[in-house]
Amino acid sequence: MDEKKKKKKKAELKISGMSCATCAVNIEKNLKNTEGVLDADVNFGSNKAHVEYDPEKVDISAIEEAVKSSGYAVLNERVIIKIGGMTCAVCVKTIENALMALDGVSEVNVNLGAELAYVTYNSQVVSVQDMKEAITSAGYQYIGIEGEDTEDLEKEMFEKDLKDKKIRIVVGFGISLPLMAIMLLHIPLPVPVPYFMLAVTFFPFIYLSYPIFLDAWRALRNRSLNMDVMYSMGIGVAYLSSILGTFHIVLTPDFLFYETTLMLAAFLTLGRYLEVKAKGRTTEAIKRLIGLQPKTAIVIRDGREIEIPIMDVQTGDTVIVKPGEKIPVDGDVTDGESYVDESMISGEPVPVYKHAGESVTGGTLNKNGVLTVHSTRVGKDTVLSQIIRLVEDAQGSKPPVQRIADTAVSWFIPVVLAIAILAFLVWYFVVGNTLPFSLTVFISILVIACPCALGLATPTAITVGVGRGAELGILIKSGEALEISEKITTVVFDKTGTLTMGKPVVTHISAFGTGETALLTICASYMCKS
Repeated sequence: MDEKKKKKKKAELKISGMSCATCAVNIEKNLKNTEGVLDADVNFGSNKAHVEYDPEKVDISAIEEAVKSSGYAVLNERVIIKIGGMTCAVCVKTIENALMALDGVSEVNVNLGAELAYVTYNSQVVSVQDMKEAITSAGYQYIGIEGEDTEDLEKEMFEKDLKDKKIRIVVGFGISLPLMAIMLLHIPLPVPVPYFMLAVTFFPFIYLSYPIFLDAWRALRNRSLNMDVMYSMGIGVAYLSSILGTFHIVLTPDFLFYETTLMLAAFLTLGRYLEVKAKGRTTEAIKRLIGLQPKTAIVIRDGREIEIPIMDVQTGDTVIVKPGEKIPVDGDVTDGESYVDESMISGEPVPVYKHAGESVTGGTLNKNGVLTVHSTRVGKDTVLSQIIRLVEDAQGSKPPVQRIADTAVSWFIPVVLAIAILAFLVWYFVVGNTLPFSLTVFISILVIACPCALGLATPTAITVGVGRGAELGILIKSGEALEISEKITTVVFDKTGTLTMGKPVVTHISAFGTGETALLTICASYMCKS
């Protein structure tokens, strides 16, 4: 009996769509008929289902599926988690598996380029703290939740990571290039070359390759094969073989890869450095959009003007917007008149005249008058917030090509490992070639075979593309829409007015009574004075 109690788990589900007590009875019946569910109680009044189940026989996802199959929906929460330390598509798979292993998590979508995890979960069963522990135990960095003020932490971690990689790159190339010159030019040394190479490269190799071996260990500990496992095997076997050759153990001193392993580790670090910089630029477009939102707003409370944080503004508040300030909310002008620069929304360069009865959009710039605005939408409901969310969701979505890439990468590494081992066995035992040559083939396959072009470039390209579009004022709804866009041959614009470049330009000059040069001189003089 005690053993049975230990296996029991309880969950609470929020259900939508119930219209009467019969609905609750139907859901309850369907839940009880699900294998592994020990007891179920559905309350129509609170729209909640209390379920007892055996976690060894059924999980929350299956229980939620039972509710959905009854014709109702389960209301789950969604959180966007910022993650650091991902380097390839296998890292994405590792984190997704770690989060999906948590009871209560129903859907996970990790975006490598944006370094975000989109998690749908039941807050009654699992918490964000549980997700944090799962991410860190998998060997990655939990930075925080999207929407939290983690910008300083992100910037600090980003700069620290770049600086660390830059130092390792300098050490790697700074030592490996001179050593390679010594080997190629046969420069005489006061001590035997093998011992000299070992002494010079031993500590730099440990320093340079430590992050690679650490990531490989974390991957293996989580039963995952990522690129770090392949890299570690390649440079590890090469360096170990060099040591064996130095001391005449199986191999000879002709088989030395000291400078090569150091250079390979430096190249790998350089690749990671460029990846980090590329991913760092992808979020700039969203940060610029977020930067359009003012931090504070002036509202009228108890008959007087007070300045409060933008998050404290409520629907129905009367907001005062002074000249040169950004409008903090979506709303209607109740008093005052001014020109408002709406180029960030419409792309139109000419400010729009606003007066009582006109609507205004949050994030737009009030130019020259004082406006009194009745707020109708605040916070996440404003047009600007919806634009930001649209861009974030688009960066987090997986188009068909990325789903194919994720699947291919998960098979790629085991296949490459098998090919590398098979090639070594064939060259050494079947063909009868030398051990150094066979090992060289083995190492070459491990190091050269890298699916990063598939596993990393695909999500990064989507993130950069969506971000760059937002930067230019083009909002892309999803990664799939971006993928399909390459087939577009004709674009038809349906727009009142004219298409603009976002700023007025002089197209031609017509001078009457004076020459064009004199007219341009007058214009230039006027512009300088103003």
